[in-house]
Amino acid sequence: MKKMLPNLFTLGNLLSGFAAILLISQEQFEISVLLIVVGLVCDFLDGYCARILHATSEFGKELDSLADLITFGVAPAIFAYVVSLHEIHVVGAVCCLFYVCCSALRLARFNVRQSHMTVFVGMPTPVAAVLSIILTIYVYPLVAMVGIVLIGILMVSPFYFPSLKKVKSEAMEDC
Repeated sequence: MKKMLPNLFTLGNLLSGFAAILLISQEQFEISVLLIVVGLVCDFLDGYCARILHATSEFGKELDSLADLITFGVAPAIFAYVVSLHEIHVVGAVCCLFYVCCSALRLARFNVRQSHMTVFVGMPTPVAAVLSIILTIYVYPLVAMVGIVLIGILMVSPFYFPSLKKVKSEAMEDC
C-alpha cells in the first residue's frame, strides 16, 4: 500500500507531460509549460515519498524513467519544435529528435548504473527540460538549436551533476 503513493506521483508526472504535449499541439504554450512544471513537482515528490516511506522498488524506478522521458524528453522537444525550431525545418526537427534520444539514453544509463549514486552522471532530464524551454522562449531559433544540442550532449556526458538525494537524506536524518 505504501508503494502506491510514490507511483501515483509518478503517474501524475506522466499525465502532466502528456497533457502538456496535447496543449502544445493546440498552441496553449503557457499552460503546457505550467504542466511540465507540475510534472517536475510530481517527479520530486515521487522520489521523496519513496525514500521517506522506504518504498523504493525496481518497478517504481522503471515507471519513473518512462514518465520522465515523456515529461522531460518528448514534451520539451515538441515544445521547442513548435514554438521555435520549426523555423529551421528539417534541421530543427533533427535537433529535437537528438534531444529525445539523449533523454532516453540518459534515463536508461541512470537505471542501469546510477540509481544508487548520490550524484548524477550527465545532466538530469528535469534540468535539461527547464533549460531547453528557457532557451526556446528567450533566444533566436539558431541559438536555441545549438543550445538544445549541447543540452542533449550534456545529458549523455560523463560530467557529474549534484543530486538532491543526499541533501534530502541528511535532512531527514537530522529530524
